[in-house]
Amino acid sequence: MATDPVCFMIVDEENAQFRSTYRDTEYYFCCNYCKKQFDANPKRYSRLANDMTVDLGSGC
Repeated sequence: MATDPVCFMIVDEENAQFRSTYRDTEYYFCCNYCKKQFDANPKRYSRLANDMTVDLGSGC
Protein backbone atom coordinates (compact mmCIF):
# COMPACT_ATOMS: atom_id res chain seq x y z
CA MET A 1 0.00 0.00 0.00
CA ALA A 2 1.10 3.54 -0.72
CA THR A 3 0.12 6.85 0.81
CA ASP A 4 -1.23 9.66 -1.38
CA PRO A 5 1.31 12.44 -0.65
CA VAL A 6 -1.34 15.17 -1.01
CA CYS A 7 -4.25 13.96 1.17
CA PHE A 8 -2.46 11.06 2.96
CA MET A 9 -5.10 8.51 1.95
CA ILE A 10 -3.92 4.90 1.68
CA VAL A 11 -3.84 3.81 -1.99
CA ASP A 12 -3.44 0.32 -3.44
CA GLU A 13 -0.59 0.57 -5.97
CA GLU A 14 -1.93 -2.26 -8.12
CA ASN A 15 -5.32 -0.59 -8.64
CA ALA A 16 -4.30 3.07 -8.55
CA GLN A 17 -5.61 4.97 -11.56
CA PHE A 18 -3.55 8.09 -10.89
CA ARG A 19 0.26 8.06 -10.73
CA SER A 20 3.19 10.39 -11.22
CA THR A 21 6.91 9.87 -11.27
CA TYR A 22 9.24 12.42 -9.72
CA ARG A 23 12.99 11.90 -9.36
CA ASP A 24 12.71 8.20 -10.21
CA THR A 25 10.08 7.59 -7.53
CA GLU A 26 6.52 6.59 -8.34
CA TYR A 27 3.73 8.32 -6.39
CA TYR A 28 0.13 7.10 -6.23
CA PHE A 29 -3.00 9.20 -5.80
CA CYS A 30 -6.58 8.59 -4.75
CA CYS A 31 -7.99 10.96 -7.40
CA ASN A 32 -7.07 13.23 -10.27
CA TYR A 33 -7.31 16.34 -8.06
CA CYS A 34 -4.51 15.08 -5.81
CA LYS A 35 -2.41 14.12 -8.83
CA LYS A 36 -2.81 17.62 -10.29
CA GLN A 37 -1.83 19.21 -6.97
CA PHE A 38 1.27 17.04 -6.85
CA ASP A 39 2.19 17.69 -10.49
CA ALA A 40 1.97 21.45 -9.87
CA ASN A 41 4.43 21.28 -6.96
CA PRO A 42 6.15 17.87 -6.75
CA LYS A 43 9.03 19.11 -4.60
CA ARG A 44 6.65 20.13 -1.80
CA TYR A 45 4.58 16.95 -1.77
CA SER A 46 7.44 14.51 -2.33
CA ARG A 47 9.17 15.96 0.72
CA LEU A 48 6.02 15.41 2.80
CA ALA A 49 5.75 11.83 1.54
CA ASN A 50 9.37 11.09 2.42
CA ASP A 51 8.94 12.51 5.94
CA MET A 52 6.00 10.34 6.88
CA THR A 53 5.74 6.62 7.41
CA VAL A 54 2.62 4.54 7.88
CA ASP A 55 2.66 1.29 9.84
CA LEU A 56 -0.51 -0.62 9.05
CA GLY A 57 0.54 -3.53 11.24
CA SER A 58 0.43 -1.88 14.62
CA GLY A 59 -2.71 -1.18 16.57
CA CYS A 60 -3.60 1.22 19.36
